[in-house]
Amino acid sequence: MFHNLSKHPSNIAQAAFEYLNKLSVSEETRRLHVNILYLFIEHLRSDLSALVRTKDGEYLLYNSWDCYDSNAISKFTNWWLPRTVMNSTIETRAPGVLRKWIKWCYKHQYFDKDRFKDFMAALPKSKSKEVQRLQRASELLYRLHTPTTCSWKTKSRNNIVSINWKQEPSELCEGYMKVVDISHEFGFLETPEGIQIGPVLLGRELPKVLELGDVLTVEIGRYGKNWKVLDSGNIYAEGTIL
Repeated sequence: MFHNLSKHPSNIAQAAFEYLNKLSVSEETRRLHVNILYLFIEHLRSDLSALVRTKDGEYLLYNSWDCYDSNAISKFTNWWLPRTVMNSTIETRAPGVLRKWIKWCYKHQYFDKDRFKDFMAALPKSKSKEVQRLQRASELLYRLHTPTTCSWKTKSRNNIVSINWKQEPSELCEGYMKVVDISHEFGFLETPEGIQIGPVLLGRELPKVLELGDVLTVEIGRYGKNWKVLDSGNIYAEGTIL
């Protein structure tokens, strides 16, 4: 029951288990709360230093609330969930579920007032619109280098950047890159090392959805004066990764 949350020695898992046991909601809402809190525990378990190994060889969450600050919350909602679950319902509802749970934890003295305020400040509001924007941007970014067959015959061809796959790019760069400038169909990106790259061809529609500070997961190649997107992954909001 509740994904065996009670087996973890952490007081975070204990708080989740107790909260879910006392939750009085519909079965559908209960399942949503169970899944989101389970995923939050799994997010914390992705850090090996937070675990303890049992005699049976199982790795359980050991760290307590005192080991974390607001970064644990923001990283979960803004980075870990989008790249792990690919579920817009869970992504948009997670902040609300966490907000109720954290209020319950504070009321039951799992952490002090300062930590409570820190956690609550990290929970985004209006998450639904932000998730939809980032998903749309990721789709448009993908279509730059992988257009559908019908795209070439419709107005959506304006979203496509043609790539001659027989021609090798003079330079390649890949990884997380932050949007630092957007102008019409072009953009400039910045690597984690602070190196700015551009102009990058982005088509007509993607620049309308992107925001400065967004972080793209891309592979780009240089062809003459311009860079083109050769492969892509998720797009994350500002401050999530870089």
